[in-house]
Amino acid sequence: MCSRDIGGVSPIERGSLDWDTYAFAFGHRLQTVRKARGLSQEELAHRCGLHRNAVSNLERATGNSAPHVADPRLSTVYRLAKALDVPPTYLLPAAEETLPLRAPEQETATSVSEIEAELRRRLSADDQTPDH
Repeated sequence: MCSRDIGGVSPIERGSLDWDTYAFAFGHRLQTVRKARGLSQEELAHRCGLHRNAVSNLERATGNSAPHVADPRLSTVYRLAKALDVPPTYLLPAAEETLPLRAPEQETATSVSEIEAELRRRLSADDQTPDH
């Protein structure tokens, strides 16, 4: 259905992504922030009105229907961010840049570690502000 060029623009240029890389990156970020906040999946689920299995599925980047890759709703992302007391961008890979085909942090193990370290640094800095 979207496999042909439209107006000289290929499907890839129109916005196709390697979604699984973004789903895995989102899941890793969610788990990193949740653990840094000292919350279990159950506690996080309770705080944001989700079932623990939903949190687990998001962290593992798995979905219940084909293609079995997590694809959270925008409202879910915001509820998770609110429950974790972080800006939604902490959970969203590549949220502050033009999106490449693949999530940048999924390119190498070093990239994943760098993102994790940056998230922990931001969380630590957030905890030092008077609002927290």
